[in-house]
Amino acid sequence: MNRREWGLTTFAGLTGVALPPLDFARGGTEPVEVPGSASAPALSGVEGQNAAAGRGYRYIHLDVFTDRRITGNQLLVFVQPAGLDADAMQALTRESNYSECTFVWPPEQAGTDHRVRIFGRTAEMPFAGHPTIGTAFALAHAGVLKPSMAKTVFGLGVGPTNIDLEWKGSQLAFAWMTQLKPTFGKTIDDVNALAAAIGLESGAVVKPAQEVHTGSTFLIVPLATRKAVDAAVQDRVKMDAVFAAAGVQRRGMYVFSTERGQDDVTAYSRLLGTGGIEDPATGSAAGPAGAFAVKHGFVPPDRGESIVLLQGVLVRRPSRIHVKVASASGEISSVKVGGTSVVVGEGSMSV
Repeated sequence: MNRREWGLTTFAGLTGVALPPLDFARGGTEPVEVPGSASAPALSGVEGQNAAAGRGYRYIHLDVFTDRRITGNQLLVFVQPAGLDADAMQALTRESNYSECTFVWPPEQAGTDHRVRIFGRTAEMPFAGHPTIGTAFALAHAGVLKPSMAKTVFGLGVGPTNIDLEWKGSQLAFAWMTQLKPTFGKTIDDVNALAAAIGLESGAVVKPAQEVHTGSTFLIVPLATRKAVDAAVQDRVKMDAVFAAAGVQRRGMYVFSTERGQDDVTAYSRLLGTGGIEDPATGSAAGPAGAFAVKHGFVPPDRGESIVLLQGVLVRRPSRIHVKVASASGEISSVKVGGTSVVVGEGSMSV
């Protein structure tokens, strides 16, 4: 038997394996059985030798801020996490090697429908964008959120978070998360020094960068062109000096350009990392970026509720992040970030 024949045989065998249905009658917290666990039937031969002992915890795998699989930002949503403590949730997230995973628990606070805990590779996070939107789609896929529901409320680390739901027939088509009203912080006024610190020529940064908070704080940096967005690379030493000179705490940098392209988006963007895997879609930064764009005239206030950011192109995982920035009497009154998601698969992990 050659490798191709073996692969086809293995795939054919796996297609007959189905996970048990989700049981949310007890808050969606029943772990699934996995081969080798104390409650599952024993396996014999090689199968038994290779099965890992432990309890299986079911997840739904999604790509978020996209309507096409293998694009957008990846996410695992663990829908039955009873028995997991913080260390175990952290370990499962680290095992996934995705930027975040979420764990859906029964509500802890009055006025919320689900407690959603978000873990990154190294720590629990009080707030994040694509995990929140993706979790809504996972719960719709599991039948917990139903077409009769126009909204749900997640309990996040930052408090109750409203999620508006838009349906197309029986399928969730779009979800919007309400972020905190924006807070505008310090600015970096030396735009040429900032440009040099991210490997760009003078004039590439078109206005002072500014700290903006809608749940998480990011430094929002407006650039002249899409080419500059793609070319930006942080020089850690130079960037530290720029932050220090401006009295600004080092934090994530979100760059964008409103230069028009052959697409229909409002702005082209990236989250600049300092190494490792670049984030293809950052919903927690899109809210601050949208608020910054409206406040500083990159987007007219009357178009603030139809902002679309295109992120992830350079890493071949294009993502479309929608932002609604509402204004009243010249002040920004609310920020919502939304998008769609697609289910890639389902499975279980054991600890």
